[in-house]
Amino acid sequence: MASPKISIQQQRKIEIMLTQWKGKLTWATLVARVELELRIQATRQTLCTYVGINLCYKNKKAQLRGATSSLYTKITASEVKLVAQIESLKAEIVVLRRNNSEQLRMIERIFSNANAIPNFDLRALIKKRPEEIQKG
Repeated sequence: MASPKISIQQQRKIEIMLTQWKGKLTWATLVARVELELRIQATRQTLCTYVGINLCYKNKKAQLRGATSSLYTKITASEVKLVAQIESLKAEIVVLRRNNSEQLRMIERIFSNANAIPNFDLRALIKKRPEEIQKG
């Protein structure tokens, strides 16, 4: 049996159908929906021969799997390393922020305890040390 010729308008309708597709996508479900909605009896092999339909199908299938078409085709090894580096830096930021918070709490505790000491000048805690004073 010869495969039916699909017009350009019908191809676009099928591509639009694929673009708007929701739920599980298989060639069998696409063939059934094309027959039901557009009254075109075609096989998977027929639909695959049309570049636009085939490409639209692959992109939608990848999108439904969670990979966008640009990510699906353009991820390089250097980008994978960059993503790993970003994740590492994010983890480092979390650790540094936690350390910073702990150090600030310690400083606040020191000042609170020093404030409780009678006749103690808090300015003595923050005065510059001799090793910090630059010789001019």
